Formats: sequence, structure tokens, C-alpha cells
Amino acid sequence: MANKAYQFRIYPTEEQKFLFAKTFGCVRLVYNYYLEQKIKLYQKEKK
Repeated sequence: MANKAYQFRIYPTEEQKFLFAKTFGCVRLVYNYYLEQKIKLYQKEKK
């Protein structure tokens, strides 16, 4: 079986760059929050 991959390059406008940064910042905060919750739950249940 042969694997194929495609690579695309995007050229966002300044407004799109701003929106990407804002979106990824929010995603990072949510991810880190729930990761912390999962770690705390694991430590609590482990003991």
C-alpha cells in the first residue's frame, strides 16, 4: 500500500493572522485547563 501526502501553504492576510493567533490562544487555555483537571483527578483517585 502506498501512502500519499499533500502539503499546502497558506498565505493569510493580517486580519486572518490575528484571528488565528486569537483562536489558538483560546484553544491553548482550554486544553491546559482540562489537562490540569485530568491530572488532579488522576492524583486524587490514585491515592
